[in-house]
Amino acid sequence: MASPKISLNKLGEYLTASPSRRRRIVQDQKDPKAFIAARYADAREAIVDFLASGMTADSKLLATAKALREDSTGTDFARQDRLASAEAIENFLEVVDQIELEDLVVVPTESSASAGMKVEGVHISVRPDAYLKNAITNDVIGAVKLHFPKTTPLNESASKYVSTALRVYLTEELSSSAADHRKCYVVDVSTQTVTCAPKSYKKNMADIAAACEEIRARWQLGT
Repeated sequence: MASPKISLNKLGEYLTASPSRRRRIVQDQKDPKAFIAARYADAREAIVDFLASGMTADSKLLATAKALREDSTGTDFARQDRLASAEAIENFLEVVDQIELEDLVVVPTESSASAGMKVEGVHISVRPDAYLKNAITNDVIGAVKLHFPKTTPLNESASKYVSTALRVYLTEELSSSAADHRKCYVVDVSTQTVTCAPKSYKKNMADIAAACEEIRARWQLGT
């Protein structure tokens, strides 16, 4: 049997979901649908490029959204995904001023990166969309994690769990002693909300550990 695993955003949702939804999340993580993972690829790429440019090219990002809306080629799924990506880009621009880069350098992560950490026997796929680094020392100071699906938005509590795990990942897995909780951003694009990791993280990590214990048990039982 494969080891239990869950994406970080899904873990955030799991922590605030109903019992039946929790069961569904575990089932979907065991048997992921490839087409779901592929959604919003255009928006993700465009937003990360915008962050890496220092967030100085709003017009370019808006032009990308316009081009996605006007592109009518491909399958119905491809067209719908481009429209969803265009909307996501426009939503992101409404809250971009809440991300304070200051003098930090944005370093995009590889889309195929398997960055993660293990909690209570469950592999959490963290996969930040970008790291925020000190331009002089190259230390990782923070990270940005995007969340797109409109059908499963991250509420405030879920976003705090995700940002907490993001911060712990930086400090423990990347051994970044310079990590700043205020620079660990979770952006729920559909609801236009930006959440930073709380200063205190022990209670949230205890909740995450308890959730991972439950996920491991569900995974082993096949439910």
